[in-house]
Amino acid sequence: MGPGAGAAKIGAMRVTVLLFASLKDEVGPAFAVEIGEAATVADLRRALEAAHPAFARFGRRAMVAVNEAYAADRDPVRPGDTVALLPPVAGG
Repeated sequence: MGPGAGAAKIGAMRVTVLLFASLKDEVGPAFAVEIGEAATVADLRRALEAAHPAFARFGRRAMVAVNEAYAADRDPVRPGDTVALLPPVAGG
């Protein structure tokens, strides 16, 4: 598999997560992961952290958007959702 095409098998639903900023630089523009069908954003975070060390570095500091709206850890992730992971950025 080429850069950005990594995957981890954890459940029954395959979700492709769009990546931005430093995560995109390190992992690629998107990352596919499998999670359970009744998964939440928190489940998705755990699956990503287990799949690649780049995700573990950011933990809960990275923002998750589902269908172009920021999502809380308790929010569901459903088949067909567009999911994006935005790491924190610094500026000044």
